[in-house]
Amino acid sequence: MKPFTGCLLAASAVVVFFGDPIYATWAALVAIAAAWILDPPAVRTGLRVGVVLAIVFAAAITAAVVAWSQGPQRGLEIGGMVLLRLLVLTVIAAILVRKVDAEALLRQTRRLGLERLGLVLGLALNSLPRITGAAVEVWSAYRLRSRSFGDRLRRLPGLGEVLLAHTARIAEEAAAAASLRGHAALTRPGTLLRAPLRTVVVTGPPDIGKTAAIVAVAERLRAEGVPVAGIVQLGEVVEGRKVGFRLRDIASGEEAQLASRDKRGRGEFGTRFRFSEEGFRLGRKALARACAGGVLMIDELGPVELRGAGHMPAVRRAIATPDLAGAVVVVRRPLVPSLLAALEASDAVVIDLEDAAEGAVDDILSELDVRG
Repeated sequence: MKPFTGCLLAASAVVVFFGDPIYATWAALVAIAAAWILDPPAVRTGLRVGVVLAIVFAAAITAAVVAWSQGPQRGLEIGGMVLLRLLVLTVIAAILVRKVDAEALLRQTRRLGLERLGLVLGLALNSLPRITGAAVEVWSAYRLRSRSFGDRLRRLPGLGEVLLAHTARIAEEAAAAASLRGHAALTRPGTLLRAPLRTVVVTGPPDIGKTAAIVAVAERLRAEGVPVAGIVQLGEVVEGRKVGFRLRDIASGEEAQLASRDKRGRGEFGTRFRFSEEGFRLGRKALARACAGGVLMIDELGPVELRGAGHMPAVRRAIATPDLAGAVVVVRRPLVPSLLAALEASDAVVIDLEDAAEGAVDDILSELDVRG
């Protein structure tokens, strides 16, 4: 019975995705019914309220855009097809999450020379339950905050943005976890950093004092005669809201504006901030001070740098300085695995300041072990 039902589900899905709208409607009903027979818990999980809301939202946006350009009838037709296809795709994905071993899938695709495809599919399967849970939480908060039906309609665009943001965050964390397990198939070629013998990666939650710890380490090293070069980024906060960053040359103390929040939401490099050439120029100058026997300090490497932009060209040159004694790199927690995957170092250690607490400075100095 189950093999037949599985084949019926697969055949119905093909009709939904490639058949005429009339046949696709009936095929979608057959596909969902077949999925229910195969695995009722998976269907209940896949079609939870938050997920269905996200699907309806995506279909409605599509219908509105098509209706504006090609007329209401065509908009309803295309929107309806998007709705059916996403429903069927969600149900099938929910069943696959419960039935397919992601690691086994990766092993099979690796044998076929398709490791990247297998890793993407595995990450998608592992992320789906978390995305579903996030959608349910967003939907619950949306209902609590909406006082009336009209209020809910006004909040719909924001709801869509929140759902997309959660999906992006979960996808980023899943990819980072894959890197941590040694899966480097999704690492961008050419992003390797050939770091010195000893590299200390400093991380921790926001506002725990990563920058303050880096500054204290630099002062201690200078007091013991160790040359220090690099940058720190100082956040500018107004009424509890981060409005920009200043960059400081850790050796000279010189500062320059690096980034300011764009009030129109048209930031650069995929961020909410506009960047200053003056800040980048000071960064290049500060990083160029790296020398043999010294320590390079970088606060911080963010998503912009790990994509190869921002300070990254200057960082690559500085970190490749011959006979550099060590490096200290600050990075956000979710980006630690991505940095480690790109870091070509003989010896690297991660220090989480939340765990190190008050002894963070001593821990960093101890790991560097370059003092005279």
